[in-house]
Amino acid sequence: MRVLAARFPDRGRASTVLGALYRRFPVDQNDVAIAPLGVPGEASDGETLLAGRFPEELTDQVGNLVNEAGGEIVVDVDEAWTRPPAPAPRASRPPFGEH
Repeated sequence: MRVLAARFPDRGRASTVLGALYRRFPVDQNDVAIAPLGVPGEASDGETLLAGRFPEELTDQVGNLVNEAGGEIVVDVDEAWTRPPAPAPRASRPPFGEH
């Protein structure tokens, strides 16, 4: 799976692509969404981010839809990069009171 994020100049274009993704591909609604692009607490200039996880074989087609709608892919990474690192193994210590 790949994680893609695309920037659009407005919410309307991002919504159009989101709808096209749902119609054309087997995309789960929990795997893709849109949100305003900006800094929390500050007014947005209308730019919108569409982000989601997609099967590797669909990334070119998703990219084409984004570009045709005037968007720009800003992130394209393997889904594994989006997961937190595995916790480091804990060092074994002798039981309390033993040294």
